[in-house]
Amino acid sequence: MALPRWSAGTLMPIFTYTARDRSGQQRIDAIESATRESAILALRAQGLLPLKIDELKSGGSKTKKISLNPLAYRAFNAMDIEHEFHQIAVMLRSGISLLDALNLSLKHCRIGARSTWERLSKRIQQGSSFTDALSEHKAFSEFTIQLIRVGEQTGHLNTVMDEAAKEVKASRQLKKQITTALRSPAFSLLMAIGIVIFMMTGLIPEIKKLLKMMGKPMPPITKALIDTSDWIIANGMLMSVVATTAVVAFIVFYNWPPSRWWIDKYVLKIPVIGYVLRLSGTVLFCRAMGLLLRSGVVMVDALTTMEQLHVNKYMASRIAFAREQIIQGGSLADQMEIESGYMPLVLQMTRVGENSGTLDQILTEMTEYHDELLKQAIATLTGMIAPAMTIFVGGVIGFVYAAFLVAMFAAAGGSPK
Repeated sequence: MALPRWSAGTLMPIFTYTARDRSGQQRIDAIESATRESAILALRAQGLLPLKIDELKSGGSKTKKISLNPLAYRAFNAMDIEHEFHQIAVMLRSGISLLDALNLSLKHCRIGARSTWERLSKRIQQGSSFTDALSEHKAFSEFTIQLIRVGEQTGHLNTVMDEAAKEVKASRQLKKQITTALRSPAFSLLMAIGIVIFMMTGLIPEIKKLLKMMGKPMPPITKALIDTSDWIIANGMLMSVVATTAVVAFIVFYNWPPSRWWIDKYVLKIPVIGYVLRLSGTVLFCRAMGLLLRSGVVMVDALTTMEQLHVNKYMASRIAFAREQIIQGGSLADQMEIESGYMPLVLQMTRVGENSGTLDQILTEMTEYHDELLKQAIATLTGMIAPAMTIFVGGVIGFVYAAFLVAMFAAAGGSPK
């Protein structure tokens, strides 16, 4: 039996909104309400400060053709999935059919995301299932597709889409945390290397000319600095070639599956950084696996999805191995304890969950616990990198200034030693 179609006067309007919560973070979602004013009051009752609120209308509104905001033309991304899935879930709960919900979302989505929603709408019109339509687009992960498949099979598509939107948001935030944690040291290192190269190839040669003009013998510290600068200038081209070759070789080996497996395995053992990566993999496993099991996905299918979700190929291979052993009658906990890369507490609690039949609940609790540990680890990493880079750069600059001042003192008649 088809879902009832939306019509004014039979169902309450739906309003899309942009608001800020008590922590200051911006939220974009949709709400069902009788009027715009009551929608604003409902948002305020939830502790949200409405910034923008618009009503979704079934007709009479034309699709926007142009926008002066360049960000509106960005390619389809996770934020689009998060936003539109929430809106579609609200509309489905209001009795709107999936096709109408897609068409309404199409009129209000970003220009850069419009083509994706248009293709999805056309596939639904042609009689395709929502799951099959989503599987034709790489932007939708296997995890999202699995959840939607469960929603279609159980008739709880609106609830599942809400869960999928929350998971997309959680995954996006997790990736952002890891990227931020690794971007800071990488930027600091590049900045330090740039400063050293500038001083060795640009500043110190000028100091050398000045000291030669004075005709005084150079102190050992100054001579060591100038010799180092001369060596770098003489071998600069060779060093550039070696550095470029090393980067290219790393990229090639990182994209070659056998070597990628070994790189991903041993990067987990790097102090601090490896700990952060292990925590992120643990949080990903607990959150996604818990949600899949809670939604009714069987263990073997959930593990197949988890294998595809893991960016770390070593962790993904351990999940694949665990799946094969479970098919043969083994338990998940036994297989994960064999150098899986996950945090020890998760391994212990997985066994408890399997024995008690509450694995999905325990994984949800483990997600919250390890997510907090991850935030602390990222704060520790960034807190260590900044002082280290400051000491390194300050040490180099201080050494150059000390060498220069000692040379000036010697030239003025002081002891060169």
